[in-house]
Amino acid sequence: MNQHSKLKDFLALVFFSLLLVIGCWTLLYSLQVQLTEISSDKPLIVLSSFHGYIPGTLVALLFMLSYAARRLWCGIRQQPLPSDHGKVTAIGVIAGLVLVFVGNFVLNAYWNQSAEQAGYQACPTLTLLTNRVTMTAWSKDEAWCFDADARRIIVRGTTDETEQLSQLLNRKRNQTP
Repeated sequence: MNQHSKLKDFLALVFFSLLLVIGCWTLLYSLQVQLTEISSDKPLIVLSSFHGYIPGTLVALLFMLSYAARRLWCGIRQQPLPSDHGKVTAIGVIAGLVLVFVGNFVLNAYWNQSAEQAGYQACPTLTLLTNRVTMTAWSKDEAWCFDADARRIIVRGTTDETEQLSQLLNRKRNQTP
């Protein structure tokens, strides 16, 4: 194995390691945001289904990382790669891709059930966040799904927006005698 191949394998190792770290951080952050939203007592929350794709992606990345590490290790030690190493990696990546869809379904079902248990109901389709494919608004009172202030405030589906809407509701409650 020449120096150029070793450099490519090293760069692949660094790249996949970086993606794995970023993916883990993103997953943990997203899960923390979801848990905080559901456990809050906001009148309207937004749940994202994006993070449901991450576990399968991480599995696939782990197999690609192990392949790059093994290639680099064998190249440094000047040993041939095992003949089944590519097959194992391919099976792992395919399993990761299957887990992308299965994991997304399972995680989203879990968060939807958690939101329902917390007293939220999903806003009807085409009421809020119509421009967001991976986000769903949930409300404790369906009237908020159709409220003009909610439509004005809840645009991107961030926690700041749901907090702003919650503060608006509190101000309205305090103004009413």
